[in-house]
Amino acid sequence: MIRRPAGLPAVMLVSLALAGCATSGVMHRGAASPSRPLASPAAAGEHAVSQVVRGAVGDRVMTLSCVVSVKDGVMSVVGLNAMGVRLFTIRYDGKQVNVDKSFAVPDAITPDRLLADLQLVYWPLSSLQDTLKPAGFDVTEPSAGTRRLRRGDRLIAEVHLAGADAWSARAWLVNLEHGYSLQIDSEPL
Repeated sequence: MIRRPAGLPAVMLVSLALAGCATSGVMHRGAASPSRPLASPAAAGEHAVSQVVRGAVGDRVMTLSCVVSVKDGVMSVVGLNAMGVRLFTIRYDGKQVNVDKSFAVPDAITPDRLLADLQLVYWPLSSLQDTLKPAGFDVTEPSAGTRRLRRGDRLIAEVHLAGADAWSARAWLVNLEHGYSLQIDSEPL
């Protein structure tokens, strides 16, 4: 669900949630090419959750509803507005990222970054390490409920979980590289 803080249009809220660059209409790409490689959807098992995502960039905040599912080796994310109308659908089958978005969603979104952030929160640590290490990233869990993503000596992102099962707990992600934070509340469907 998107709630509008005073003076902040819904389109800006979606761009804050996805924080980035380049899609329009329906997008089909060959190999996924985010700033971080994406792990196989199959590595996460099967899950379906409803999420409320609260994002912040500087002093701007937004709230967005999403449905995230991983089934049969495909990860999908559907973003909804306050009326429950679909704003975007992102599908990743392990090879291609496909995006279908509403005309109301700005061209300045990065679906690959959204997928990479969700994977950093939810995917098994070993799967992330296997995927990210060849690209120069290091993912660690220095303590229970905390993950850190580094590239060299630089901390890129940090995740904190409020419970043992990430898929049903509150999660916080801070992306230091791009300057935004997300609070994600998930409920199994």
